[in-house]
Amino acid sequence: MARIAVPAQMTSEQNSVAERVKKSIGRPQIGGPYSAWIHRPPLCARILELSDYFRDGSILPPKLRMIGVLMSVRHWGADYPWSAQVPRALEAGLSQAMVTAIGEGKTPSFTDLDEEAAYQVASELLGRRTLSEGTYKRALDRLGQDQLVELVAIVGHFSTVSLTAIAFDVQPAQPPATPLKKL
Repeated sequence: MARIAVPAQMTSEQNSVAERVKKSIGRPQIGGPYSAWIHRPPLCARILELSDYFRDGSILPPKLRMIGVLMSVRHWGADYPWSAQVPRALEAGLSQAMVTAIGEGKTPSFTDLDEEAAYQVASELLGRRTLSEGTYKRALDRLGQDQLVELVAIVGHFSTVSLTAIAFDVQPAQPPATPLKKL
């Protein structure tokens, strides 16, 4: 059971932000990490803005965005965001084989050099806590500066999402169809 829940009695500021969250996520109730963030409405509102930006305004192609998302969630081993993001990754066009490989902590096979560059950037940032000059240059050549900046930001954002889910024991209602192997 989660360590935190949406407050039963919310302040007017919490209610206002909660309405924005519900509209954004398209559900009548807030849940997931928003259950924690709603306790700090200014924080929740800003995280919502960033989430909305990545979903609706990002220049990063959906497949590359989802590689960054899945790699971040995989790194932290966070079940809730994994279960929420896998369907989005498949809708964005990532193959089931790629999603499964990432979920198992394995390196997928790549035919697309942009996807491989995104994977390498996320892998190095999360696993080595640095970005080698070679990987940086390859990613910059493949993705360009603006997309690389967004890729790094999405890895950070979904680290925040994952850590919130872990800290407050936010779990999915049911296990994901594509499992997240605990490493």
